[in-house]
Amino acid sequence: MITKPINTNIITGFLGVGKTTLISQLLAHKPKGEVWAVLVNEFGEIGIDGGLLNAAAAGNENSDPDATPAKPASIVIKEVPGGCLCCVSGLPTQVAINQLIQQTKPDRLLIEPTGLGHPAEIVKLLTSEYYRNVITLQSSVCLVDARKISDPRYQNHGTFAQQLQMADVLLANKAQHYTETDHVQLQQFLNTLHLQQAPLINVDNHFTDVDLIQQLLLRLNTPTKYQTVQAGQRLLGRKTLMDNWLSNEPPLSDIDTPEFSPTGFIHKTNQGEGCYSSGWVFSAEHCFHFEQFMAWVDTVKMENVLRLKAIVITYDGVLSVNMVDDKLMLNELDDALDTRVEIISDMPLEHQRLQQQLLACL
Repeated sequence: MITKPINTNIITGFLGVGKTTLISQLLAHKPKGEVWAVLVNEFGEIGIDGGLLNAAAAGNENSDPDATPAKPASIVIKEVPGGCLCCVSGLPTQVAINQLIQQTKPDRLLIEPTGLGHPAEIVKLLTSEYYRNVITLQSSVCLVDARKISDPRYQNHGTFAQQLQMADVLLANKAQHYTETDHVQLQQFLNTLHLQQAPLINVDNHFTDVDLIQQLLLRLNTPTKYQTVQAGQRLLGRKTLMDNWLSNEPPLSDIDTPEFSPTGFIHKTNQGEGCYSSGWVFSAEHCFHFEQFMAWVDTVKMENVLRLKAIVITYDGVLSVNMVDDKLMLNELDDALDTRVEIISDMPLEHQRLQQQLLACL
């Protein structure tokens, strides 16, 4: 059996721009019968986006009238926390990619680096000799919020500029909130990066427009400008491809399961690229009071953090929280294995104070 290498796309964008929302919608409209894998990397050490995508994927699987309990999942999500995905020398990068490919043999692989990650590094890895016969790198997509262009934290951040420069397709997300000045400033910034001819699509509907998603699905199949090997030179039998490649594969390891302390929670921090993170994972035995937790979110909101994400088991149900700058979004989830809370800021965080306040919400 002759099989093409795995179609692979990188989806980038700065913190909170809507990457996870886009991927969820792409998964909901993927071609029937195809198996898709998603590798998510977060700057924080605990990982939350993977859980949100898993919830969306489970909903998609359950909505399939042909799905049966014995049928293998057509969507598989794997998460690498800690911002290490864009470090080519980092073993977790190859381990995670190899696990997904070996275990699921997907038709398509979507990779979402952290919003603070360098996409050039992951492109370098995916186009290396090691993955030459395994992966076909296709169009990369970068999401941008035009309202952020005037903010020096974004405008002067080298990673933000690199994400735009590496993209084959640019999506100006949340365009329903733009002013004419926002549109002009975005185009001017793209001009300074010599991206005048880059395809730019305005998105103002949270990716709920089916026609837009179908257009993006077609664009995913376009070769990236960084792909140098012709697909016709890369055809191999599935068994030969896997046998040759897996013989050089790094050892597999479990990087997803949290190990709780006797207190029933863990706390992890990270810093880099001028940002700081503080995150907590609580076992499912812990349950939060909704009102007290939301009051805690309000105190964090006043500190002008860049991002707060959470999946929280409360007495009123499972809550997902997404706060970008001072904009807060809440949703209800069907289930969660544990509670996860992550804060990202461009200023050092007072970990102990935040933790004590969080524990008081139990």
